[in-house]
Amino acid sequence: MKNSVLVIEDSKTMNSIISKKLQSLGFHVDSVYTLKEADKLLGEKNYELAILDLHLPDGEGVDLIMDIQAVSNTKIIVLTSTKDEYLREELFKYGILDYIVKDKSLYYSIEEVIKIIKHIKEKEKDKILVIDDSRFILKQVKRVLEPRNYVVETASSGKEGIEKLKNGKFNLIILDLELPDINGTKVLEFIRSNKNLVKLPVIVFSGTADAETIRYILKNGANDYLKKPFVFEEFILKVDLWIDYYKQGKELMEKTKQLKELTKNLEKRVKEETEKNLEKDRLIFIQSRFAQMGEMLSVIGHQWKQPLNSLSALLNRTYLRYQMNHNSIDKETMDYCHENASMQIQNMSETIHNFMNFFKPDKEKEVFDLKTLIKKTINLIRTAVESQGIRIKQKIDEDIKVLGYPNEFGQVILNIVNNAKDAILEKNPEVKEIHVYTIIKDNKVLLNIEDTAGGIPEDIKEKVFEPYFSTKGNVGTGLGLYIAKMIVEQHMNGKMYVNNTDKGAKFIIELSLYKN
Repeated sequence: MKNSVLVIEDSKTMNSIISKKLQSLGFHVDSVYTLKEADKLLGEKNYELAILDLHLPDGEGVDLIMDIQAVSNTKIIVLTSTKDEYLREELFKYGILDYIVKDKSLYYSIEEVIKIIKHIKEKEKDKILVIDDSRFILKQVKRVLEPRNYVVETASSGKEGIEKLKNGKFNLIILDLELPDINGTKVLEFIRSNKNLVKLPVIVFSGTADAETIRYILKNGANDYLKKPFVFEEFILKVDLWIDYYKQGKELMEKTKQLKELTKNLEKRVKEETEKNLEKDRLIFIQSRFAQMGEMLSVIGHQWKQPLNSLSALLNRTYLRYQMNHNSIDKETMDYCHENASMQIQNMSETIHNFMNFFKPDKEKEVFDLKTLIKKTINLIRTAVESQGIRIKQKIDEDIKVLGYPNEFGQVILNIVNNAKDAILEKNPEVKEIHVYTIIKDNKVLLNIEDTAGGIPEDIKEKVFEPYFSTKGNVGTGLGLYIAKMIVEQHMNGKMYVNNTDKGAKFIIELSLYKN
């Protein structure tokens, strides 16, 4: 029966603990306390594994081992005490998988049982190559290792062993030093000179090796040494140990390889994502520029409206006068028209020049005066803002020098003031004002731009700096404050945030003062 275990142990506590643990792992477990009960169940069912106490109330477990092996393929793990040391080597000759000393630590003993069970149930069996000319040794090794779920291949000469190594894959080599055709050290040299075998563990057998030879083989590629005739328990422990080391090493190498590949792919993906983000930021920046330029074209149109009206009136006046009397236009009138028209055209030219310089990108950081930049920036839009009945009040400290990109920073101020204007027009408060002022604190300048529009709702206050988030519906792009924060924090190493006051929203830009 698959996944079936028979626990034969007269201690009810030990029997119960082992049975419950195996059941929790999905095994079907039968529990008995005597040889008689065990005999009955073994005659009725087939078990994959028997866990057998050596000393039972109605007889010795050793007798049952021979009976089990005579009629079934059931594997056996023996539960012994510290007093049974003299029996253990003999038990391995009977073909037991292993023994567990139950007097020492109960829970450790159970974990050891579980470990053995898991090993014998592994689908992929570990392969071992034994190179030895003794048929007796080969038979002993196979008898001990095959019940433990190992596949054992044998070679009776060095040349045969080398051929099998060339054509097969193994997890462990057990090598006799005294071979009939070549010395075992030559086989060891072949193993260690082959890049595919260099990490393969090798346990060397020898019946005559002296201390110098042992040192030599360990220095030249052997992982361990056993003297013939070997002790079964020591042999099994070393086989299990070196195969575990080898498999763990292979798993580590595979995981390291996977990790390197993952890191390589991750670096590639990070690079790709970074480039995508940079491209996204560039596109967002361009969109923001276009949006601001659209707003500025509206401002330019507003500021050109009055001089264009003046020019139109001047031309109409001159033309009407000419129509009434072709000789009525004297030098004084022409001088007046020329001077007035030139003044209006110069005013329009300066407006365009200021906006052209304003939108020209800065190539390098430079030291600039904050008050001068703020005054210049606000003058660009003052007429358009104040024509809506909104007052802009400024209180900027003198001689504040900062390091950065003045044109980009001017666009930040322009964006915040325009947002404040739009908020005031939407909310229509009784007092329509925008306050722009500075505070000097701890080698920092805090530029505050505060409006009287009632503030930003708390549920969206943290979102106003996100790209494409807008409170203006289809009218806004949702890019201005995102770009403004990016300019301040990434380009000028500052900070930008927003608070609500009792009157409205206050945007704060924190920059380091420049010192020579």
